[in-house]
Amino acid sequence: MALLPPLKWLGLRAERQAPMTNPTELFLPLLTHPDLLVRRQSSLVLLSTHGMRGLTYLRRLLDAPSAAVRADARAALVAVAETSGVHVELQPFRGIYVRCLGELQVFINGREVTSQHWAQDGGGRAGARKTQGLFAFLIHCGQRGANRAEIATAVWTGPVGPSNLSRALGGVRDLLVQLGSPELAAQALNVSREHIILNPAMYQSDADMLERTLNVACQHEQHEGLGAAVPLYHQVVSLYDGSYMEAVPRGSDWGRERRDLLANAFLLASERLAEHTFNLGHYRQCLAHCRRALAVDPAAEDMVTWLLQVYEQLGLAVDADQVYHQYLDVAGIDPLGEPEDTVVQTYEAIRNEATGRA
Repeated sequence: MALLPPLKWLGLRAERQAPMTNPTELFLPLLTHPDLLVRRQSSLVLLSTHGMRGLTYLRRLLDAPSAAVRADARAALVAVAETSGVHVELQPFRGIYVRCLGELQVFINGREVTSQHWAQDGGGRAGARKTQGLFAFLIHCGQRGANRAEIATAVWTGPVGPSNLSRALGGVRDLLVQLGSPELAAQALNVSREHIILNPAMYQSDADMLERTLNVACQHEQHEGLGAAVPLYHQVVSLYDGSYMEAVPRGSDWGRERRDLLANAFLLASERLAEHTFNLGHYRQCLAHCRRALAVDPAAEDMVTWLLQVYEQLGLAVDADQVYHQYLDVAGIDPLGEPEDTVVQTYEAIRNEATGRA
């Protein structure tokens, strides 16, 4: 009997059940299915639908009240690791975990901070945005923390009354107490007369993990070659779920420098994966890496270069022409005035070779 594709299974199951607070509960029957093909397919669907956040959701289920759900969640995480090669943690969340890449997501002892939690100080939507903005800015500042003037500029765009800052600070402390404990709040939030620190020893973030993983990947490649570093580069790419602090109020101002660094880290990892897959002749995989990277930076020179070579191998001359002229427009390159540009050189070499074959 033919296997029913996981997406269809999920659709049928979703129609029969009420909405769930944890979307990965729908995947548990598939990720724990006895058939390896079903587990592999559903793992790919999970990661393509939710990215690394899917693993975050599964780890939340390790703290579920039901022993059966906890056991299924653990088995599901093992299945994802075995079928995708992605590194997973098999312990429930303890402390604070922050997703800074893409939409801000915060977990305290495995429980997600919701919009209702951010707004619990009674300040409504505006107050919630200030509490969230303060929390995000303190995460951004790390060990150095920030003084009250810096916080006022980052969160309120200028001087702010003591009561407003105290209310937002109280909102952060209340979150830590309600979803964590008074002890967690005391250890995580350090407040002095002029300085405030959210203790980095008490939280992890996807941005920090991405930077550490890239560093290890580069060292691995240097000492053992690109092939040995590929799994780590895959982790870097998987962790990048969008721009750093992109949806945080005013995050586009104070987060700009690190946002660029993290985007460049993603592009570097993507380029290494593109080279690896191209050299193996896996052109469709290389194509996917290039397209995802160019969605982040359409003028990424290395990625356009690999994409042109992929299109040549696949015989897609029209696509190559289109990508090349898009690059020229986005990057503001005049091929006659800048013939030394890598993309221009690659394109001309491919065109000359095609002309010679003709």
